[in-house]
Amino acid sequence: MQLCENCLSVTRDTSGAPGHPGLRIVDTRRSRIPGSVTVTISTFRCQECGAIWRYREAKDNGPKGWALVPDEGTGSE
Repeated sequence: MQLCENCLSVTRDTSGAPGHPGLRIVDTRRSRIPGSVTVTISTFRCQECGAIWRYREAKDNGPKGWALVPDEGTGSE
């Protein structure tokens, strides 16, 4: 998949980093890890290039911020 210029400018793996205006939310899931924290994962689709992004928010040591979901058709980003 070819990413648009806006998607190329998204800062990955950084809590609080902004997305871009073309991202539209398609799903949000909250999970409580037993004995730990609540994790919120929101999924977005870019209206320009179709890229799928996930934003993970939690106060733990896991990954935080934006992550590009690999293109399932090719197995690559």
